[in-house]
Amino acid sequence: MKTEIEDMYKLLVATHESIDKMVADLSDPQWTQKPREDFNNVAAVLHHVTMVEERFLAILDGKEAAPSTFNPFAADHWDVPAIRAAFAAVPAHAREVLERLDPDTLEQHAVRLGIGELNRRQLLAYMIAHTTHHRGQIPLIKKLLPSA
Repeated sequence: MKTEIEDMYKLLVATHESIDKMVADLSDPQWTQKPREDFNNVAAVLHHVTMVEERFLAILDGKEAAPSTFNPFAADHWDVPAIRAAFAAVPAHAREVLERLDPDTLEQHAVRLGIGELNRRQLLAYMIAHTTHHRGQIPLIKKLLPSA
């Protein structure tokens, strides 16, 4: 893996590790508990994050990606062990995908999102920024949980 790609991968892993530490003390019921009706729970947030990461990794890998990643926010039931396992599997999958990229392929068009046209480098950066954004929601959710 080239240095630039390796650096991005390390940032993704560090973000995942920090999220793992944040949620380590939560029980399965706390994962699914909404602190308020107008808030999401940890399970929905991390399921969404995982779906987005897997979608973007598929795009980076030149594969067709699932169109919607918002289903977790509309759910009324979450399989916490499955969500934990899927989230934990992302770094290894990301390593596999990113090892196939090189600096030249980073310039190739990746996708059009709401923010505009992105090349693969931009999509990788956006994926990490998206995960980091949702990482910031977890302390607030935890703080508002009555039993946390």
